[in-house]
Amino acid sequence: MTSRIFTEAVDAPFGIVDMGSNGIRFGIVSSLARHLPVAYEERAPIALLDAQGDDRIIPSETMDQVITSFLRFKQLCTDAHVEMDHVRVIATEATRVAVNSKEFLDRIYQATGWNVLLLSKQEEALISASGIVGSFSDVNGLTMDLGGGSVEVSYVMTNPNPENKLDGDEYSISVSPNPVSLPYGAAALKRRLGKCESEKEMDSLYEEVVSELKKAHDNAELPKSLLDSKGGYKVYMSGGGFRALGYLSMAVKAQDKLLPKRSTKRKQMYPIPIINGYSMTGAELKTLAKHYRYKDPQDLMKKLNVFRVSKRRAGMIPASCFLVCAILEVFKVSTIYFSEGGVRQGFCYQLLSTEEQRKDPLLEGVKTYTSQSEFALTQDEFDSIYAILANALPEIYLEHRHPLQLHRLLPAAIHVSNQTSHYPKETRAFVAFHTFLASGPLANLPGLTHRERAILSILLAFRQGGKVPDPIFYSVQAMVGRKGISVCKYIGRLMELVFAVSPLRPGVGLIESGISFTTIVSDGTMNDDNSSSDSSSDEEEDDDDDTEKDENLEDPTYFPSMQLRITLPERDSPLVNASAVMSVIESLDKKVNTKKFDMDEYRRPLKCPTLFSVEIVRN
Repeated sequence: MTSRIFTEAVDAPFGIVDMGSNGIRFGIVSSLARHLPVAYEERAPIALLDAQGDDRIIPSETMDQVITSFLRFKQLCTDAHVEMDHVRVIATEATRVAVNSKEFLDRIYQATGWNVLLLSKQEEALISASGIVGSFSDVNGLTMDLGGGSVEVSYVMTNPNPENKLDGDEYSISVSPNPVSLPYGAAALKRRLGKCESEKEMDSLYEEVVSELKKAHDNAELPKSLLDSKGGYKVYMSGGGFRALGYLSMAVKAQDKLLPKRSTKRKQMYPIPIINGYSMTGAELKTLAKHYRYKDPQDLMKKLNVFRVSKRRAGMIPASCFLVCAILEVFKVSTIYFSEGGVRQGFCYQLLSTEEQRKDPLLEGVKTYTSQSEFALTQDEFDSIYAILANALPEIYLEHRHPLQLHRLLPAAIHVSNQTSHYPKETRAFVAFHTFLASGPLANLPGLTHRERAILSILLAFRQGGKVPDPIFYSVQAMVGRKGISVCKYIGRLMELVFAVSPLRPGVGLIESGISFTTIVSDGTMNDDNSSSDSSSDEEEDDDDDTEKDENLEDPTYFPSMQLRITLPERDSPLVNASAVMSVIESLDKKVNTKKFDMDEYRRPLKCPTLFSVEIVRN
């Protein structure tokens, strides 16, 4: 596979076209970097599979529409200074099964001069998995890509064994030796379900799908190391059919009329409407799929109003849920992560060097973003701030296994920690809070789950003082957990102090000032009382279904408490002794351990444990 597809090198900027079954996606990639920066992308709503009908012939008028869209993209490539021999076109299931596929590809070549690479089923499954890998920093689980004509099933491990590599001895990703592509795409299943005239025929189709999935399961040779402590798999889902269920799940969490719950106190939309990195439990997906599996497609097309779910896609939701029910019968699934990556992103990811593939897409994207700013930190400033913060934390908080993932999120937060300091004071925390959310400049970065976006948002908000009049802050905090909030608040307030001492030489100035930090780690939390003294029994519970289910977020092993001792310099230092700085130092303990939501208009009780205390020592 690799030798056939990736023998010809391509330089950025380059164009990429993915002719899928439900639509044709065009993109211009500006750089062969780990975060795959896209200069432009658009989608042509041409459903090649639906257009074929039962005779499997692509109509001439559909070919004309495709060619017109290609010629438009050709002009856009010229405008973006993309050389025509740096455009790659790939096609999948709908083109693969068309009777007149050769005629179709010949017409595209005659009109554009571009050869179309028609992927085999195995190639499509492998590249789909690569697209998911490109969307995250680490992937260890099953990968499933649901298009219009087919569903691809594989597994990926970023801590690979010596065998089952994608590309020779140097490749760092281990994949299934037998990835499969099954003809059960959302559009294809919808068509077959529409032909079922009785419940018996529908049951027979279901048994067929389950049988084929069982074969895929048995042939995949799934490593036991992929199972979690409860014997379930993480599943990374991509493709329009699955992503529609992700958006539907977001809406369900905010609009009970879609999937009635016993009770709710929600009054707002899901706070991070970004599909990449969104997660739900296997039980939640099963409930969703069972609820929508037997819905009338036409009825959903008329009545379902969900962000990013078109009427046509709404009509495919029952078919997608039909497939999901079969998947959950065969595979024991603990957690689902939705991915924006697919064939197009997978193709681009495979073009990267091995060295580039191993990088963290979050950190590479953040460094690219800040490098364009006059407020970017120097390397000395970054190193100094990181050393200060790392020394002020128990070591376990920076271990790879820690649920807050600070080993990679803390460097990212430090890199952008100075980007809003020049804003009007009342807007600094607000803009910082939104940096990694859907409304921020780094919303498009891959490599982040929604919890990780929430952690970065809280860290950066408290770095800038923690006063944000935004109604979504409560929901964002709920994703992190009470102990996680305490950690984020502590680190954010410490960053505030670092910049207060020397705002123009952050980190470096603090070290030179003579101020020093000493940490004293205790065996448990200093005060793990989940209620504050001013809360009452009729207060709203600090519980929310939007919180990602992770028992580690409440495991005291991961959250040791500690005391930070700040020793002021022996000699007077204007950088430290100025009243503006001393007020930050003297209020640090109180601000770290406040029992209220600092950014919530209604000031709900925080109910967080007291993990950190601050003592000031004057020489």
